[in-house]
Amino acid sequence: MKFIFNGNLFNDADALFGKINRAFLYGDFISEFVKISDGKLLLWEEHYFNLMASMRIFRMRIPIEFTQEFLEEEILKVCKENGTSNAKIKISVFRNPGNEMLTKSTVSYLIDVEKTFSQAEYSWTNDSSEIEIFKDYTINPSFFSQVNSHKPEEIIAQAFMQENEYDDLVLLNPDKRIARTILGVPFLIQGNHIKTPKIEEGGIRNVTRNHLTKLISKSENFSFEEAEIFPFELQKTDELFICLESEGILSVHQNRKKTYSTEKTKEIFELLNDSMSD
Repeated sequence: MKFIFNGNLFNDADALFGKINRAFLYGDFISEFVKISDGKLLLWEEHYFNLMASMRIFRMRIPIEFTQEFLEEEILKVCKENGTSNAKIKISVFRNPGNEMLTKSTVSYLIDVEKTFSQAEYSWTNDSSEIEIFKDYTINPSFFSQVNSHKPEEIIAQAFMQENEYDDLVLLNPDKRIARTILGVPFLIQGNHIKTPKIEEGGIRNVTRNHLTKLISKSENFSFEEAEIFPFELQKTDELFICLESEGILSVHQNRKKTYSTEKTKEIFELLNDSMSD
């Protein structure tokens, strides 16, 4: 079958566009983000098992060649071809068309460089940043929402964020509690106590988040909890930062009239980077 794309006629088998139509038309794909530091994949085992778990949740056939070693070689190959050893890599897996039984369909994968970094360490974005609560729609806190896949509510929220020149938006679940933000996972710091929303509140299974929560839990300088968090708590907390998957930390400086410091956030950032040498 032929199709038209941007005014040009293509054969279905001739173009990548034709091969990924389930991802394009139905959002039938999953993604995983991995940080490369000096040519080394950080937390790669955790990312690999997260990717495999996501494929199983979507009932995708896992190819026999999808070993941890094979995908690592593919990622490093992409980095080499792009001349980078410090980057954020995106792995996307999508179901191929051509089989009425979805569970018997083969899959394809796409590995690309999402972002490059000038340094090997995790990044700390400490520029002036403002966050707001998105109230037009809530997000589904179901088990499937924990997977990196198609999320139309985030696309709408991102358009709102850009139109109003915010740096990030807090997303709420149907119970009007904080689930996550567009960019990542929010952490609230009050004194030496740190808390973040429970995954069940609508968060995404995020390897960097899980790693950071373990580091904070083991630290003697902080107490930590995963909790149900209401929007009004943003006005009472001392500091607020966002954990960015396979990237680092974004310090938030303002929410409406409330301003935040970044003193303790700096300690958390140092804790994260120190873990790279463990």
